[in-house]
Amino acid sequence: MAAKPIWNYIPPVLIGLNILLVAALWHLRPQSAGSWIVIVLFLIEMTLALVFVSRKPKEVAARGHAGGSVRSGIVTAGLILVISLGAKLAMALGAVHYGDFALRATMAIVGAFLAVTGNAIPKNLKPLAAMHCDPARVQAVQRLAGWIWVLAGLAVAIAWLTLPINLAEAMCFLLLPSAILVMVGQAVWLRRARPSAL
Repeated sequence: MAAKPIWNYIPPVLIGLNILLVAALWHLRPQSAGSWIVIVLFLIEMTLALVFVSRKPKEVAARGHAGGSVRSGIVTAGLILVISLGAKLAMALGAVHYGDFALRATMAIVGAFLAVTGNAIPKNLKPLAAMHCDPARVQAVQRLAGWIWVLAGLAVAIAWLTLPINLAEAMCFLLLPSAILVMVGQAVWLRRARPSAL
């Protein structure tokens, strides 16, 4: 029996850590029980998704990519929750007095997630023979989309780590819709473009 890679242990560890943080916060702030119940339900859903993906179906090769995507999502959500809940616990215990730390850290992780996702976009190419468009144009659009997400994600992360909150929010509301509009425009252009050779 082969040993599992360490990547397989990170999602359940993050779920367990989040459960401990919610339990500690529930004990310290029982008046916020409604919020803690919602987070516990979310953690239960993450656990069920992880269990579903961890089962070894007969067609493992077909589900391998989906399982990796679910694990990546669980790790990202788990990290966001750990930082947010950890900051709330530190504030409840009086260890941290900066009320905006949790928001800044969470948004910086969201920006980093966008950058990592953008980096993966050009690497997840369909087989070029299956496309009904010019393969060179498809690759160019995917590279552009990747660059846009990487740069937008890095800009969001840096903005939330360095700028005042009102400016960081304004940058997010300016950057992300602009990035989406550019990508939608490129997708429309690609859809309308005729293949160079059929």
